[in-house]
Amino acid sequence: MRIKFCAALAAAGLIPPCTALAAEAGTGLHLYGVVDAGVAVTRVSGQGSQSGLLDGGLTDSLWGLRGTEDLGGGWAANFQLESGFDPSSGSAADDSRLFNYGAWVGLAHADYGDLRFGRQYTVGQTYGDALEIASWKDMGMGATFKASDNYQFSNMVSWYSPQWRGFQAGVGYAFDADGQDNFRTNQNTRAISVGLKYEEGPLLAVATWEQLRLAGPPAAAEGRPQAVQVGVLYDFDVAKVSVAWSRQRNGYVGLDGGDPDGLGAGLGPAAFVQGGTVDAWLVGVSVPAGPGAVLVQWSLAKPDWHWANGMTARKAQVATLGYTYDLSPRTTLYAFAGYASNYTLDNQFDPGNAHTTRIGTGVSHRF
Repeated sequence: MRIKFCAALAAAGLIPPCTALAAEAGTGLHLYGVVDAGVAVTRVSGQGSQSGLLDGGLTDSLWGLRGTEDLGGGWAANFQLESGFDPSSGSAADDSRLFNYGAWVGLAHADYGDLRFGRQYTVGQTYGDALEIASWKDMGMGATFKASDNYQFSNMVSWYSPQWRGFQAGVGYAFDADGQDNFRTNQNTRAISVGLKYEEGPLLAVATWEQLRLAGPPAAAEGRPQAVQVGVLYDFDVAKVSVAWSRQRNGYVGLDGGDPDGLGAGLGPAAFVQGGTVDAWLVGVSVPAGPGAVLVQWSLAKPDWHWANGMTARKAQVATLGYTYDLSPRTTLYAFAGYASNYTLDNQFDPGNAHTTRIGTGVSHRF
């Protein structure tokens, strides 16, 4: 699940825009974060139901530091350190990393763009995620659009261009995306990410392409994992509408698709890695209602392969209905219900054709 915490924090005025850092006057250090927790009941057919605390029902819980220093001549040095955590237990989201969500430093100029070095989100993930309407835990856009899921790559350099008449371009390259730390570059998994965004008034349009160059591809892999995403979001005032399409091929570029066949990576099912394709569609609508909004989102992922037993892989669908209520500019109450077919919380495509339902409610506080 990729959650729009950066956009929410920027909208609240807590941090600069996340994908267009221009050089800022003066020097500043920002401490920011989100604490989100609630309760939920989840049922998976054939496995039973589970109830308990829900971490990050609306947005990931995290804290971070972001700073900038004016270097003169329009230049600025920027950095970001960001870490996710589980408020139900107080543990880090990834015990092996202090700053699992981000750790980068860079230079920015209003005329030349923003250059960053370190652990980051990819350009495709950053731009694609901006199309999401309803970010409910495990049932948001990332459930079917895995290239917009909540993932980061290490050892990455990226550049975001200045905005020109609403347009912005981005490109990124990870020399060792999953931290294999081999001496020769071609012995590590590398990633390429490019994207184009247009944002002017009520219209947002994005197009992205990503490719993963695996250091040690699984047996019978037929090509490099890659993903294309195209989408439009428009704010009509009375409703905000998002429509998107994605094509994913040869496995998931974010290494975030589970490992149901024991391939040793998060590339997804073996049939997908061995030349399979997934076409995904998304439609989302947000309607203002008092101090909050009603959120409706539906997505479908259509595979083109067969399972090892000869059965055709079925389409996975995820539909959600929810409501957010703003108690203040920083605190939001929420409730949602979601239903997914041929989908479990561990695997986007379930060979057992399981169905998953979840009902949850909670509170999200930004600081």
